[in-house]
Amino acid sequence: MGDLDRAIADYGDAVRLNPRDTLAYGHRGYAYQAKGDVDSALADFSEAIRLDPKNAWAYKNRGVVYLYGGSLEKARADFKQAAELAPKDAYSAQWLDIAERRNGLPSHLAQATKQLNMAAWPAPLVRLFLGETSFDAAIDAAGDKDATRNHRKVCDANLYGAEFVALQGRKEEALELYQLAAGNCPNDFIEWTAANAALRELGVTPYMQ
Repeated sequence: MGDLDRAIADYGDAVRLNPRDTLAYGHRGYAYQAKGDVDSALADFSEAIRLDPKNAWAYKNRGVVYLYGGSLEKARADFKQAAELAPKDAYSAQWLDIAERRNGLPSHLAQATKQLNMAAWPAPLVRLFLGETSFDAAIDAAGDKDATRNHRKVCDANLYGAEFVALQGRKEEALELYQLAAGNCPNDFIEWTAANAALRELGVTPYMQ
């Protein structure tokens, strides 16, 4: 519903009732991240990881906080851990690739595709980053007759498309796509918080649903 303060309060109650509730820490961290409270988000994601060191979701979300907060090496380390814990997750592989490129490091995305399902979404976006397809073709591939799948794919195309053009220095295009992702993505998607964090990084008021 977008009521972040009440979500944080309820997750806080959950943590007080069960201090080992990894899910509550992780989701409260997500809500803090959505508010732009970086320190609190990092603290909660770190606690979720301490309680469950194999929680790839928490590593991935903390990595996003680090990425848009300028801690590129920490972001890369978290995405690498997420990718190792969930080697078949194309999103973890893609985030690691983005962090590596932002760090000016060699990409491991091609190697990661050996364990990814390259016949399923978001394979077109992976191929875009690998230089195997065009930007327009990758974006067009997001279209789906099923409304739910279409929503997911369009959200992905906007956010990861923004990252792709940003890496090429096409700032105006990236800004437009970040704004589309922030306005279109469901607010329980990592892509939504990432888009809003990217807008803050660019000095633009984020779009909060």
